[in-house]
Amino acid sequence: MARQPKFRKNNNFAIRLFSAGILIPLSLVLIYSGPPFSLILGGLVILCLFIEWGNLCLKNPFSLWKKLFFILLGTLYLSTAIYWLIPYLIFSEGWKFLFWLLFLVWGTDSASYMGGRLLGGPKLAPSISPHKTWAGFMTGMAGGSIIGYFTALWLLPGIFSLLSIFSLVLIAQGGDLLESQVKRWSYVKDSSPLIPGHGGFLDRLDSLIAVSFALALWQIVRNI
Repeated sequence: MARQPKFRKNNNFAIRLFSAGILIPLSLVLIYSGPPFSLILGGLVILCLFIEWGNLCLKNPFSLWKKLFFILLGTLYLSTAIYWLIPYLIFSEGWKFLFWLLFLVWGTDSASYMGGRLLGGPKLAPSISPHKTWAGFMTGMAGGSIIGYFTALWLLPGIFSLLSIFSLVLIAQGGDLLESQVKRWSYVKDSSPLIPGHGGFLDRLDSLIAVSFALALWQIVRNI
């Protein structure tokens, strides 16, 4: 009986690796290929994101008016982030920015996950996400900033400073916590079971959405 929880953890980690090993290269190839492949990928993901958000809101115990309010608020949040990202699925050089953005959030998530598993320690926000630790947060900040900085030098030299990358990594971690809070309100572990070992698309793209939303707001403010 003592070995069963350990087996489940290892099995889940293996499933996570298997899913990531298929989905990450496939996504990068489709994005690099450009239209229509990048748009088909984007359209499918966008559809899943809105469905998952709607399901989360309907599952929470709030009143009907609060459910509708959160559905509208989340729709505005997702739409702003998505609207800002769509041109990069179309432009011939848009793949460079999308690759950089994905590497930044994947680096943040992976470093945070591994740091939390290996180092443990005090919880970051146990009332929101019981498994996230301060160690994972710090390793996520370090890993995401390093990967974001060097991939920016490779793909987008001279566009982003280390400080701006550090800020985006912080926002990415905030997006992860935001989605965790929504799931906690709805009493679910994952936004959906679509990605084995990872949950739903909201679970995997919460950091990307938060960063994209922040960049969209920054562009709006800059143009005022």
